[in-house]
Amino acid sequence: MKLFKNIRLGLTAYSEALGLIRRLRLWTFMAIPLGISLVVTLSVSTLAWQTKSVVSDYFKGFWPWAFGSDFMANLGGILGSIGVLLMGFIMTKYLVLALSAPFMSAVAEKIRTHLRPELEPQDGNNFWALLWRGLRLNLGNLTREVTLTLLLLIFSFIPPFGLITTPLLFLIQAYFVGVGNMDYSLEAFFNYRQSKSFLNQYRGLAVGNGILFNLLALIPFVGVIIVLPLSVSAAAIGVLRHTDLENRG
Repeated sequence: MKLFKNIRLGLTAYSEALGLIRRLRLWTFMAIPLGISLVVTLSVSTLAWQTKSVVSDYFKGFWPWAFGSDFMANLGGILGSIGVLLMGFIMTKYLVLALSAPFMSAVAEKIRTHLRPELEPQDGNNFWALLWRGLRLNLGNLTREVTLTLLLLIFSFIPPFGLITTPLLFLIQAYFVGVGNMDYSLEAFFNYRQSKSFLNQYRGLAVGNGILFNLLALIPFVGVIIVLPLSVSAAAIGVLRHTDLENRG
């Protein structure tokens, strides 16, 4: 099937991306997204710590008996922190994608001029236009992912659906982050609506790209540094080599 073929192409593009990053010296573009990632991650971590104390105090006051009140306070604090961290991971991913848009678009453009110099882009977007497009796309993806995640978590309490909830959640996250990565390469050719329509034809490429993005992001510290430039480069290779940009109209 075309879907599974495109997933494989999205995954294998990462091996070519490593060599291309070295050849074109794209590592220099890591500083900005790294700084953004660190600021957002520290903010989420601080919020999670503050949430722990607030939720702990609430549970301690809510628990009507003296026996077990400390245990319930600690349990509530831990669960509250975990919830904030999980939502924070999702939000951090999209905030970094959105705020890094002007810089990652430059990475995609360098790869385009290297691989497909014959493709003529539209008139260039300025910094603020790219930033607004990145915010619009990724905040929209964040809303959709959170909505689908909550629905799947509700269905996970139904025994047959519980078995497939985790892999579905992973694939949903992979798809939306892959869409964000691929759009950096499509900004040169499509407006926002045209890009969404074009991406619907290549969902497998987005999923393949997002699968490795999510796995790399789990690597402590190193993942934060390498994941965005590497995944954007892989997405650019996927778009330029495996989509029909010539007949975009």
